[in-house]
Parts: sequence; C-alpha cells; structure tokens
Amino acid sequence: MAGETGEETPRAEVRLLGALEVRVGATAITVTAAQQRVVLVALALAGGTPVTADTLCDTLWPERIPNTARTSLHNTIRRLRTLFADAGAGELIRTGPEGYQLDLAPEAVDAIAFGRLLAEARRAAEGGEAIAALATYDAALGLWRGEPVPDLVNSGWLTGLVDQLVEQRVVAIEEWADLERAAGRPERALERLAPLAEAWPLRESVRARLMLALQAAGRTAEALEQYLAARQLLVAELGVEPGPVLSKAHAEVLRLDDAQIGSGRAMPVVRPAQLPAVRTRVVGREAELALLDDVLAEAGAGDPLVSVVSGPAGVGKTTLAAQWAQRVAKAFPDGQLWVNLRGFDPDGTPLTAEQVLRRFLGALGVAADEIPIDVEAAADLYRSLLADRRLLVVLDNAREAAQVRSLLPTGPGSFALVTSRHDLSSLAVTHGARLVSLELLSLEDAEELLAERLGRTRLAAEPEAVAEILRHCGGLPLALALVAARVAARTDLSLAALAAQLRESSSLDVLNLGDASTDLRAVLSWSVDALSIRAARSLALVGLHPGPEISVPALASLAGIQLREARATLDELARAHLVAEREPGRFAMHDLVRDHARELFEASVAPAERLDVVRRLADHYLHSAYAATRTLFHTPLPFALDQPVDGVEPERFAGPEEGSAWLQAELPALGKVVDLVAATPGIEGHPWRLARAVSGYLWDRCAWADIAQLHERALTACLRVADRAGEADARHGLGDAYAGLGRWAESRVELDRALKLSIAVGDQMGESDVLCTLGRTMEMQGKPREGLLPTREALELYRRIGDRSGEAVSLNNLGWMHALLGEYDDALVRCQEALALYQEDGDLPGQSFALDSMGRAYVGLGDLSRAIDSFAEAAAVTRSLGQFYNQAVGLTHLGEAHHAAGHLIEAHEAWVAALALFDEIGHPRAETLRSRLALLVPEREPR
Repeated sequence: MAGETGEETPRAEVRLLGALEVRVGATAITVTAAQQRVVLVALALAGGTPVTADTLCDTLWPERIPNTARTSLHNTIRRLRTLFADAGAGELIRTGPEGYQLDLAPEAVDAIAFGRLLAEARRAAEGGEAIAALATYDAALGLWRGEPVPDLVNSGWLTGLVDQLVEQRVVAIEEWADLERAAGRPERALERLAPLAEAWPLRESVRARLMLALQAAGRTAEALEQYLAARQLLVAELGVEPGPVLSKAHAEVLRLDDAQIGSGRAMPVVRPAQLPAVRTRVVGREAELALLDDVLAEAGAGDPLVSVVSGPAGVGKTTLAAQWAQRVAKAFPDGQLWVNLRGFDPDGTPLTAEQVLRRFLGALGVAADEIPIDVEAAADLYRSLLADRRLLVVLDNAREAAQVRSLLPTGPGSFALVTSRHDLSSLAVTHGARLVSLELLSLEDAEELLAERLGRTRLAAEPEAVAEILRHCGGLPLALALVAARVAARTDLSLAALAAQLRESSSLDVLNLGDASTDLRAVLSWSVDALSIRAARSLALVGLHPGPEISVPALASLAGIQLREARATLDELARAHLVAEREPGRFAMHDLVRDHARELFEASVAPAERLDVVRRLADHYLHSAYAATRTLFHTPLPFALDQPVDGVEPERFAGPEEGSAWLQAELPALGKVVDLVAATPGIEGHPWRLARAVSGYLWDRCAWADIAQLHERALTACLRVADRAGEADARHGLGDAYAGLGRWAESRVELDRALKLSIAVGDQMGESDVLCTLGRTMEMQGKPREGLLPTREALELYRRIGDRSGEAVSLNNLGWMHALLGEYDDALVRCQEALALYQEDGDLPGQSFALDSMGRAYVGLGDLSRAIDSFAEAAAVTRSLGQFYNQAVGLTHLGEAHHAAGHLIEAHEAWVAALALFDEIGHPRAETLRSRLALLVPEREPR
C-alpha cells in the first residue's frame, strides 16, 4: 500500500515455525518483552480474525487475571503498534468491536501459510495427483526452521495451539513419507523419518513408517532392529506391547522379507472359498456391518482377530455373517473357511472340534492320510498352516466357547467370525473377541424387510393388516420371512386374512411351513434343549407370567427358588438370548418366545403344581405392591396382610423412588395378574386387595380409568366367589374411580352399595373409609357443604375404632371444606389438628395434605406469608416422595399465593413446575394453568 509520499509500505512478516522472527521489509524487529511476544503470537495465529481482550487476558495470565489486566494489555498493544510504526509498517494492529486484529496477509504468517499448503497437498493426494502433492508437502515442510516459538511462556490455550502445530508437522511428514515410498523413493522418505523417529521415539506411527521405508530400501535388518528397539522402549517406558500400527508394519516387513529371500515356506496350493451365497442386502443391519468393518480396520495385521455375533434364534446371525464375509473376502487372499457347527440343530449333536479340524485341513490342501488322528496334533497343524496366511474363518452356529477355541487362528492377519445364540463373552476375556449383539429389527426396518419380499404395493393396499402382522412378528427376521413366504405361496391369502390367523391362533402354528429348519417352534426348542434343567423349567414358568417384563424376585417367587438362583437362571436365559435384560434386574421376552414358553408350561407343569405357582405369583405381587405403596403413602391399606406362602420373594424398596419405579414398570402386568388369579379356583381375596394396593399410586397419576378397570375385574372375581367384604372394597374403589372420571351418578351408586355392604359385614373401617370418600366426592362436585356431614360421620367412627390415620384424613378433609366455604378459622383449627396427628405418626404424605389445606386457610385469612410457607413446605414433601398430582396441586396453590402477594417471578416458577407435572399425567388442569401463564409474563432481572 502506498503512503503519503507515494512509496510502498514495506511488507510485514511474522515467523513462528522456529524462533520468533518479525520483519518489516528488510528490517528485523526485536520483540523482547514477554507479554508483547505472547500477544503478537496470539494475534498472528488467529489468521486475521479478531481476538477478544478477554481471550488475550486469559492467555497472558492463565493462573489469575490481575485487576490491572486491561490497562496492562492496552499498554502492550500500544508498544507493539509503536514497534511496527517505527519500522514503517503503519497501523498493523486494529481495534474493533470484536477485539484486536493483526492486519497481515495469510502468507505473511508462516504458521498460517503452512496450514493452507498442508490442506492443498492433501487435496492433491486425494485426487491422485502425487507429484503435485509431494511438491506442496515439501513447500509446507520447508517453512519449518525448528521448534515453534521455543521461548514462549506458559500461556494457556496458546501453548495448546503451538502443540497442535507440532503435531500437524509430524503428521505431514508421515503423509509425505507414505507418498515418497509409494513413488519408489524410500531413501528420500528416510531423510525426514529418521530424525523424526529420534525426536519421537514412542510414536509408533513414525517408527512403523521408518521400518517400511528401510525395508523398501533393501535394509530389512535395520527395519527389524527398529522394531526391537521400539518394543523394548515401549515396554520399559509405558509397560505396553507394540500396538496395531507397529505390529502390522512388523508383520509386513517379515512377510516381504520372506518372499524376497525365498525361504521355502510352503505357500497354500489350495485357497479355500467356502462362503455361502447370500442375498445382496441385509435389511436394518448397517450399524452391525459397520462395526465389523471397524474391527477389521482398526486391528493390526499382526494380530489374529476374533468377533462374535450373538442374538436370539431367527434374528439373522448367519445371514449377516455371510453377507459381511462376502463383502470383505478380498481382504483375505489366502482363502475363506466356513462351517456350520450345528450348535442348535434338530438332532442336537454339535460338530466336535476334531470333525471341523479334519474338514478345514482338507480344505487347506492336506491329504486325508496326513491329517493327525490326535486332535491336539491336528490343531497344531491347523495353526501352523494359518500362521503366515491371511484367512477368514467363519464358525457359524456355535453352541459354546469351548467348541470354537481350538479353531481360532493364531497367526497374524487372520480373522475368525463366530455366530451363536449364546453371547460367548468368555472369548472376549481369553481371545480379546469383539462382541456384536444382534437385536430385533426396528418397526421401520421390519416393514422394509417385508416390503422387499412382498413389494411395497402389496403392503400399501392393506396398511392395517401390515401393522398387525408386524406387531405379531416383533422385529424377528425369521418370522417376517415366514410371513412373506406364506403369503407368496398362496396368492389367495390376503394380508388381512393372515393377520386374523395370527390374532386367533398360535403364531407358532401359523408361522410353520413344514420345514424343521425354519419352523419357529422347532428353532426355539433347539435353544431350550441347550439350557440347564433349572433354566428350562424357569423358562416354562415365565410363560405363566403375564407381564412384558419379569424381575429377579418375581422369577424367584414363581419358581420357589432363592434370589441368587433366580438371578443365575435369568443370566443363563439372557446368554441364550431367550430373554433380554432391558434395565438392571428386569428381563423382557419376545412375544413368540413367550408363546413357546406358555406351551412349555402347559406341557411340563402338572395341574396340581399350577395352583402353587399361581398362589406364589399372587402373593409376590400383593406383598410387593403393598410395600411399594407404603413408600409413597403412610395411610394403611384396609386389609390385613398375611405372611406370604413359602418360596415367595417380595420386592424390597429403599424409598419412594424405587417403589414408584416398580409400580410404573409393573402396571401392564397387574391387571393381567388380577385376571389370572381370579380365574384360578382356590385363590380368593387377592384380586380386590391387589386393586386396592395400587390405587393410591394410580390416583396420584390421575389414572382413573386404570383404577376403574382394576376394580371392575376385582368386583367380577368377588361376585364369582360371593366375597362380600371384597365386594364392598371393590365397589368403594370403583366409586372413587368413577368420581375421578366425572361419572358422578355411577360413583354414588357404587359408594352407596359399598357402604351398605360394609355395614352388613361389620367392617367399621370400611364403613368409615366409604363415608370419607362420599364427603370428598361431594366436595369434588363443588358441594363442600353437603360433604361435611358424611365426613363428620367418618371422623366419629374413626375415633370410635381408634383409627388415627383415618381420623387425620377426615380432619384434614373437614378443614379443606371449611376453607372452601370461607370458614377459615374453623378450617385452620381442623387442619392443625390433622397435622399434629400426622406428625405424631410420622406420616409425611399426610403432613403435605394438611400443610396444603392450612395454606388455603391462611390465604383466606389474608396471611399470605404463612400461606406461602405452608404451600412451599407441602410441595417440598410431595417432591421428596415423587408424587405427581399432589405436588402439582400444591405448586399451583403456591403460585396463587405468590401471585396474590405480588411475587410474579415466584408465581411463574411455581406454575411452570406445576404445568410440567400436569402435562406428565395428562390432567385437564394443565390447560387452565397454561392460560394463566400466558397472561403472566414476569419482569426478570438480567443475570
């Protein structure tokens, strides 16, 4: 650029790839002050982009920024500007809104120019332009004069940037050396690799390239010496053996040297190619195929590799293995071996290692009469033949790890792929195997597989039938393939007709084409045959369990065994992929496996024993539900809980979080357990008790329809055996649920019937509970005055029978109704009486109810401060218990109190938290609260 005199301003340069050098034209500028050097390097490395003052301060004072930092930085910038100006460079450091900027062309900073040249060289190399790439690499590396800015003080992130430059130079030399060696100039590659290896003695990638360059230059002995020296250093300094990169280079040097000197090693005359044919594409397995690719790519050629693909019967392990093996076959020029080990076959006789060794040795060119009879000798010969070869060995359908150990190659560069219904995790310990678990297909992939077999047009014509078929198949590829084959074989069979068959008959019958190798029932039976006696019996018992998942204590109760045995059994079933541990301690089973397990139960468990099994299951769920509910609510349940029968292991819970999690997980099973128990003669009383045990939890989640359904089932069971006491409780629960659903007339009918039945059977606790519920339902309908009478009757009866918990509940309900009626003093007295009883009994949920009701009374009395305190304490208690509805209601009341007090921010926070809870349980109050929040936009202080 021209100055006022018309002369060109001399060009400024900053060189960082060595000692710091600054030049303006022919003039060298000496920058001696440490802070000036740091700031200049930071601005130069920014490549013309602004650097904020904060960043520069962090760089100058990485430990602690002084109060005078900004002033000191400003003075440093001023002195640098003076240095440049005195040299005639003009205004090179500019100040803008985003910080300070060094106004230099990119090529004027050697570090920036290096990065650009390196990127250009890589683009040329990727494009196959080796000559241009080498020239550009040379230009980039030629910018280096030594260690970058060696006297730079510790400067936080700036030091990291300098380290990155050094790493980029090393990688650039490695890439350049690869190109030079590929171009047939290994001597030139050695010029930079040798000193680099001395500077970086523990960097295996540099040493590996040095070895390959030495070997290519005909200096094999020196290459091997480099490996030995590197190995000794790694073991001495780091305590590790050479990694994959160095091991691969070692193997390559050995292999090439062997070929060059003509060692006489027998090369294989026969290159086996035993891979089976496979479909061109396996649907939904891209991630697993990529994982196997990564295992092959990441490991060194000096390491024999093992990978195990495991999964349930029919999930497509063999198909996956065949496709991947075909895909990578070219990476194994010495051949591919394949064997079906028949670990899970109709005759139940797996191949022995001796049988497989004879097959493999024959395939490798060994004459039959030269194969040793002794199995160990045969294994030694097998390993010797594979020692210097690159073979892919696929061991399909293994039953156990012992079956494959002697068949795994030990030489460098070979790969063993094992498939099994068991996970064979011990091979990960003994042979470093990488484990790949093949899961069920996703819904989208399952539909894709079906479409590939039947065509998208066929599926689009019957979408509802397709959805039902997919649900029955549950993502199991074999089941989907059988469906497709069945439809394809019968052109008159619509998808809707097939869906109806699956719905109305056993899926295992429908998915049977008469071929044992694809008959799902037979295929599953082969897995069961491989189980221990204990695991096979437990699988049959799990067929009785009605839930989608089973816990360890539930199986222990079903089987009448100890928890330790149950855990070991489920682990065995999981290793066989008959169940899957979806979360710790909880095991899920595929629907088709469950169908098979039910058939096993019917076939193997005698009718006399079934009663004991169902009784243990019923007791397990009743005692577990009772314990879980007690972690959430202190109020006792209205029935006596006898000791469970022998062999039952109820769940145990450390607190409300565990109790709530169990109830949530078991909800899908509870209704079916009620049905199962109700349909089993000889077990009475459990259905209505189970329904009652979980009602509190469901009420807190506003799941009134679920409560109603459970009690309807319980009522049917009670009527069947004329259990009047149970009928009373079932009708009570049903009336309570109908109230939650707003079905007021039906609620009143059921509650009146429950009251009459309770009086008739002399159940005073049941009578008082129904009275209390009648009062509450009156209040829920907006009739608190009418609710007072039954609630007072309940209070008197509770006091007469000495039920302190019921007394506290009715007192609190009375207080709440008085507050709704504007009788705040009476409300406060009743609620305080309730709170005292709750506190004496240690009933935290009850205390939250009383505190919430007291807050309502304080609002009415105009004491907003106490109201806020009461509501906040109540919300804290319900939050600690993991309650939903009660916590949401309490937070709503807290927000109202804050709003009345003019605390808009606090009101907003409370209502937002309440809204999240109402949304979680799908309560209609969410919309009301959302409308309130829309009108409330609190002003917030900036943070």
